[in-house]
Amino acid sequence: MQYPIPDHLKPYLIPTGEDNSELRVTGALRCKCGGVAFIPYTNEAGTIAAARCRKCGAKILLLHAGRHGWDGFVAKADYLYDLPTKMHPMETCPHCEKTTPLAVRVTITSYGKEDFIRDSELTDEDGKPLREEDWVNAFSSFRMDVVCPECGETTESIIDIETA
Repeated sequence: MQYPIPDHLKPYLIPTGEDNSELRVTGALRCKCGGVAFIPYTNEAGTIAAARCRKCGAKILLLHAGRHGWDGFVAKADYLYDLPTKMHPMETCPHCEKTTPLAVRVTITSYGKEDFIRDSELTDEDGKPLREEDWVNAFSSFRMDVVCPECGETTESIIDIETA
C-alpha cells in the first residue's frame, strides 16, 4: 500500500503506528543524517512549516501551502504565492519551557489516488500534465505536532491546515 507522503517528504517522513493508509499517514521526521531532533519553524499565517536538524543543520521544508497540497500543487491558488514568509523558530517546549530540540510528527491526509485522477483529470490549473503518481503531492491536509524529549509532552497542531 502506498501512503500519501508527498515527494518532497519521502526522504524524511517515517510512517509510525498502525492507522496509516492511502487516505492518511502519520510519521516521525528523520533527517537524511539520521537526526531526529529539530528546531521547528512556522510562519504567522500557519501556511509554511520547516525544520532544522540539530545534528547536521540541514533545513527541511515541510509545507508551503503555495506549492504543496491540492491548492498549491494542482489548483495553483494565486493567493497562496504571497504568503508571509518570516519564519519563527520554536526553541522552547510550551509545557516544560526548556530550550531543547524537539521531535517532529507530521500527519497528512488525502482523498486517495482515484479521487486525484478523477478530479484533476491529470492536469494542473495551468493545463500542465500530471502523472498518476502525483496523487501524493495533492494531499488534502497537513498537521505538525512536536514532542519534547525533556518532559515527554506533545504539543499538537503547531500547524493544522486544509490544503484542498
